[in-house]
Amino acid sequence: MLSNRLLNLLLASLFISTPSLLFSQDDAARSAQGNEERVDLTTRPTPEKGATQVTARMIILNIEQIKGAEQSFTADIAFEAIWQDDRLKHNNKEKITKKLSEIWHPDFQILNRQRVQTTFPEDAEISANGEVRYIQRVWGMFSQALQLKDFPFDTQKLEVTLLSPGNSPGSVLIQENAENPSRVSDTFSIADWEMVAWKSGATELPLFSGNGSIPSFHTSVTMKRDSGYYFINVILPLFLIICMSWIVFWIPSSQMGPRISVSVTAMLTLTAYRFAIGASLPKIAYLTRLDWFILGSSILVFISLIEVVVTSALVEKERQTLARKINHSMRWVAPTAFLLLALLSLF
Repeated sequence: MLSNRLLNLLLASLFISTPSLLFSQDDAARSAQGNEERVDLTTRPTPEKGATQVTARMIILNIEQIKGAEQSFTADIAFEAIWQDDRLKHNNKEKITKKLSEIWHPDFQILNRQRVQTTFPEDAEISANGEVRYIQRVWGMFSQALQLKDFPFDTQKLEVTLLSPGNSPGSVLIQENAENPSRVSDTFSIADWEMVAWKSGATELPLFSGNGSIPSFHTSVTMKRDSGYYFINVILPLFLIICMSWIVFWIPSSQMGPRISVSVTAMLTLTAYRFAIGASLPKIAYLTRLDWFILGSSILVFISLIEVVVTSALVEKERQTLARKINHSMRWVAPTAFLLLALLSLF
């Protein structure tokens, strides 16, 4: 009797524990399967195969303004990046969209951005084969070191550089998109500049410290300033003011009043003119070619004023012959000096 009770208890305990044992095994299998499905998509795909290849291209849609004093320019650009991530393959016929924050991406940043706005959402299009495509459009101000010594006959190179700083050196390889390369708009809205050349391509920038470099994509546009505005509105009026100061060389030295009046008027007119055109000239620490021309012209007008004073003093001392010779000499010395000034500063 006792042995039968023990046997029944043993069988009961076995049947009671077996379902719980089976349930634990099923739970473990499901947990393992869930862990396999939960892959961290924000990590770089297939790091064991080397650097992740990213094809990029950039489109310069428009350049609106170039500010010499602020060392910047305003532009509208778009760029595209494409890379492969087999973990994102799907069976949909249409492309799907994912937030960039949910997947790995090159983390492009613009090196010389100042105040910019993005117009497209931070999303990526994913094809069925796992190809990821990211497009962004950026409008705003970009910093640029401009050399204005040749102003207003200068040529400037405007650059936009995309960096991928969030990845370790050698983990990302950026290449130009061979099928759809970068391009530049045929015309820009900026009126006083003309595009003469442009180029783009992948490059690497050295790190600030340590070894390695940052992968980047670089596009540059060479712009030449149209100097017609400054010829018509700055140089030509200045030439007329200087010609006005030469009138004193044809007025007899004995007529001191009219000669002094013309010289002082030319000097005051030139001074006022310099203040008037100051707003259209770049405010920089060094002298440009136009600055040298204006400064030289001011000196020539001042020399004309000094010549009037000197010849008038000679007439007062009854040395009319010497005063007359100085006047005749200045009739060709002053234009020659102005011609040399124009050749050295403007051409």
